[in-house]
Amino acid sequence: MFKKVCSLGLVGMGLVYLSGCVVDGSESGANATVETQTQTFIDPDAKKETALGLIFGMPQVDDRLDYAGGDREDWRYIIVAEQGMMSITINVDQPKNLDGGWSIIDSAGRTLRRESFNKNVGYYEYKDFPVQRGVYYFQTFATSGKSIYTVATSFRPTAAPVVLPPTVEPEEEDEEIAEVKPTRPSKKPRKKAEPDPEPKPKPKPKADKPAEGKKVVGFISLITPKADGTAEVTVRDAGKNKGIEAGAIGRISGTSVKIEMTQCYPTSCRAIIPAEANPKGLKKGANVEFSM
Repeated sequence: MFKKVCSLGLVGMGLVYLSGCVVDGSESGANATVETQTQTFIDPDAKKETALGLIFGMPQVDDRLDYAGGDREDWRYIIVAEQGMMSITINVDQPKNLDGGWSIIDSAGRTLRRESFNKNVGYYEYKDFPVQRGVYYFQTFATSGKSIYTVATSFRPTAAPVVLPPTVEPEEEDEEIAEVKPTRPSKKPRKKAEPDPEPKPKPKPKADKPAEGKKVVGFISLITPKADGTAEVTVRDAGKNKGIEAGAIGRISGTSVKIEMTQCYPTSCRAIIPAEANPKGLKKGANVEFSM
């Protein structure tokens, strides 16, 4: 699922070069974990001081937690430029395989929200909570197990409250108010009730048309080439929540390539693209269509 980029280096002249492989756990590669030849793991976003950015309105970011592998904590910072309402979503691919939770921390270090992962829940949303200008932090942590997850944030500004000028009541006048006597309404003869016309027969209900085939469209978020020429892909926005199960066949938009899903989670699936389908020509973001 994670691709590795290997590099070699030396120690000398006061400079330190790492020798090892980078395990790419996100689409951008920003959250890279360095695996050295001594099998120690260096997770760059494992502390608040080295947090990676999370930007409003950008597509959801792929990341992972792996307790046994050393990736036990991830930090993201969020810059808020003005007063408004912020929302954060997190989607865990394999909630049954992960123990831990997530927290939202404000600029003063106070925890605004802290929640533990539920093995029966994969999607969490903390919506429209008020924020002031400053830097906020989103933390995920694992106490056991591992899983890939995605996180995204959004923001909407709120206008400053409008202060109205104080109202001035008019001064009372000394003039006397003439008493007005109520007048009795004139009596009018009531009309006789006319008989109701004969009821018209109700139209027969039309027979429901059979439901047409539903189409689900996902997109490729990760492509991992393999040594035999095949490639493993992750398809987002197409999972069990939308009726896509393992064995479902999807077609890559704009091509004749059809791929079969090997594993499906609540919001994503995995598939293997055969070598004869030329997986090197595929790009991240390509749509995958499913006919239900």
